[in-house]
Amino acid sequence: MNKANPKKSEEYIDINNIPDNIASPNYINIKLSDIQASNCYTLYKYVPVKDIDILITKAHRLDEPWKKIEEIKPLSYYTDKKNTEERTILSNIINSTAKEQIDIIEQEQKAYLKAIPNSIKYHKDYLWQIYYIEKTNRYIMLVATEEYEQQAFIYLLMKKIKGNKGKIYVPICNLKYEKSFINETKINQLENKIYSIINYWPTIYETADAKGKIKISIIGKINIYANILSDYKLEFIDEEQLNDFIELINKLYYIQTELTNYYNFDKYIDKNGALHFYYDNLELTTDKLEDFYKEEIKRKSKSIKEVDEIQIGLTKKVKELKKQEEQLNAELMFKQKQISTFLECKKTFFGKVKYYFKLKKSNFTFKQKAEEHNENIDQKTKKANDITTYNNNIEDLVYICKQLNSKTILAATTRMDMQNIIIKIDILKKKIENANSYIKEIESHKKSIFEFWKYTNKDEKAQLTQAENENKTKTNITEKTFDINNDLKFFAKNIDKKQRKNLNTNECNSVLLGKTFILEDINNLIKQDKITSENFEKIIKDNKKPYIYENRIEHREKAKDINNILSISKESTFDEYKENLKKCIKHLENAFKKSKTEYNIIAYSLEMPKNEITKLELNPKTIIPENEDDVCLFKINLNKDLNIIAFSNIIFFENRNKTLPDGMDYSTEILVDLREKNIIKTKETANHIVDLNTNKIKELNITEFNI
Repeated sequence: MNKANPKKSEEYIDINNIPDNIASPNYINIKLSDIQASNCYTLYKYVPVKDIDILITKAHRLDEPWKKIEEIKPLSYYTDKKNTEERTILSNIINSTAKEQIDIIEQEQKAYLKAIPNSIKYHKDYLWQIYYIEKTNRYIMLVATEEYEQQAFIYLLMKKIKGNKGKIYVPICNLKYEKSFINETKINQLENKIYSIINYWPTIYETADAKGKIKISIIGKINIYANILSDYKLEFIDEEQLNDFIELINKLYYIQTELTNYYNFDKYIDKNGALHFYYDNLELTTDKLEDFYKEEIKRKSKSIKEVDEIQIGLTKKVKELKKQEEQLNAELMFKQKQISTFLECKKTFFGKVKYYFKLKKSNFTFKQKAEEHNENIDQKTKKANDITTYNNNIEDLVYICKQLNSKTILAATTRMDMQNIIIKIDILKKKIENANSYIKEIESHKKSIFEFWKYTNKDEKAQLTQAENENKTKTNITEKTFDINNDLKFFAKNIDKKQRKNLNTNECNSVLLGKTFILEDINNLIKQDKITSENFEKIIKDNKKPYIYENRIEHREKAKDINNILSISKESTFDEYKENLKKCIKHLENAFKKSKTEYNIIAYSLEMPKNEITKLELNPKTIIPENEDDVCLFKINLNKDLNIIAFSNIIFFENRNKTLPDGMDYSTEILVDLREKNIIKTKETANHIVDLNTNKIKELNITEFNI
C-alpha cells in the first residue's frame, strides 16, 4: 500500500490566477538605504497583510543589500509566462513547500494574535524578511529565491490571495527604535552596562501590539547560582518606567565599576521572570538607593574609624619594634666586636697573652635616643575623621570607599612592615644567642693560661649567620578554592593522574560502586544496619554496566562491570553479595586514606548531606531536574585535606591498552567521606529558573553547609 504524498502548496496556489493587485505593487523603486538591516531582529509588530507588498530577488537572505537590490523584481515578473526562467523558479518554490509547513505558521500566527510570545521572538522568525518603506508608508517582503525554506512567503501569498485580510506578527528588519521612547544611543549604552553587571549580553526588543501600543522588553540570561542559568524579562510600557530603570542601571554600573572590591550585587528572578537587584537583603530600586547610600556610608565611616584605630596601634607597635631592633643591632655589634678582637688576638703569641691578661668580660649597655612625640598627629587625625560629614549620594559613597581603601592599604603595609621587623628581630636574637654561646665558650677556657693557649690554637669559626637558615621567612599562603569554570580541566587531569598512581585496581573498582545505587548498601553495612536484597536482585536482573557515554573520548579501553567487581552471577546468593560487598568496603576505606585534595571544593547535591560516604556533584546544573517545579539544592563547602575521590576516567575503565586519556570526561561527581565530620548549616537563599521559550518556571531553594 502506497503512503499518501504530503500535500503541496501548489494545490492551494494557482500561479496563473494570482491577482494583479498582489503581483504588481504600485511602487518598487527600492533604494539601498531601504533594506539596510540588522542581523538581530529586535523590533516586532502586527502588520496588516494588505500593507505588505511582495518583491523577489535572485539572492540569498544573508547576501549584501547591494546584491539583493540588483535583482529585485515584482511578483508579476515571476508569474509572467514570457519570463520562463523566473516562472520556473517561482513554480519550484511553490511545489517544494509542503502544506504542513504552512499549517505550522498558521497555527503560530493564530496564537500570536491572542498574545505576543513571552520570548518576543519565535522559531524561524528569520524567514520573514520584511522591511518598512518610509516614503510609501508600506512594507515589503523581500523573497530570496536562493533560500531553501520559503514557507513564510507562501503563507503570506496565500493570505493575500484569500482576501488580503488580517494581521501577522513579524519582525521588521530595518525599523529603528521609537525615538519618543528610547533612542539607539541609549539602547547601546544600556546593553553595555547590563552586560557589565550581569556578564551576559541582553537583547532589547521593541514590540507594538495589535492596537499599535509600544512596549520595550529587555530579555537575557543570568547566572543565578553556580553556573545555573535563567532567562529574565523586563517590560516597560512608558518612557518614565524605562528611564527609571536606566537610572538604576547607570548607578549600579558606576558603583560596581568604581568600587569593584566592595560591591557585587545579588540578582534575583521572581516568578514572573523579572530581574531584581539586592545588596545585603535590601532590594535596590531608584527609590531605595538613598537608603542604600546612607547605610553604606555609615558602615564605611565606622570601618574607617576601626582602620584608623588599627593603624594607630600598628604604628605604635612598629615604633616599639624598631627600638627593639635598634637595641639588638647595637648589642650584636658589641658582641661581634668582642669576637673580632678575640679572633685578631689569637693570631699572634703576644696577642693571646694580651687577650688573656688584659681583656675582661664586659656587659653591654644601650643608650636610647631621645624620642620624638608625635601623639598629637594621631589625635588630629581622629578629630578630622570625627568632624567629616557626608551627604547620602553616590559621589560621597565612592569617595568614602576610596578613603577606606587607601587607609586599609596603609594599614596592611604597616602590618607587613611590622612582620618584617619581627622576622629581623628573631634573626638578631638568634645571632646574639650564637655570639653569646661563642663568647661563653671563650671565657670557659680562661681558667688557666695553658688551657686558653690550647683552645686558641684550634681553627674554629663563629656561627653568626646560622640564624638566617634556621629562621625561615613566614609567608601567607593563599588557600586554593576550586572554581568550576576555570579549574575543572586542570583539576580533572591532576586528580585522575593521582588516582592512577595511588589507587590499585581493587580500590578503583570499589570506588565505582559508589557511583551506583549500591552506595546505599555500602553505607548501611558500614553503619551495621540491615540491608535488603532489593539492590542485589536489581543487579542480578539487569546485569548491566554503569551508564556512561562510550564515545565521549577516543580510546580502546573496556568499561568495568559491576557484576565482575562484586564477583556475582545469576547463581550467586544474597549472603555472597554481602560478603563481597564487605571486601569492597575495605578497599574503599583504603582508597579514602590515599585520597586527599589540596583544594577547598564546593560541591552540590539534591539530598541533605549526612554523616556517611556521600556522592556529590561539582557542576550543579547537571543535577537540576527538568520536570520539577520546586528544586532543593544543597551546597556543600569542603575544606582541603578532606578524603575525596573523584569519578575520573580510571574509575570507569580498565586501561589495559594504556590509551585512556587523563581527566573526568564521564562524570563530574566526587565521593566524599563525611563520617565523623561536623556538618554546619550556614545559609539559605532562593531564586527562580525561568525558561521563556517553554514558559516554565522552577523555584530554586539553596541551603549551604560547611563541613
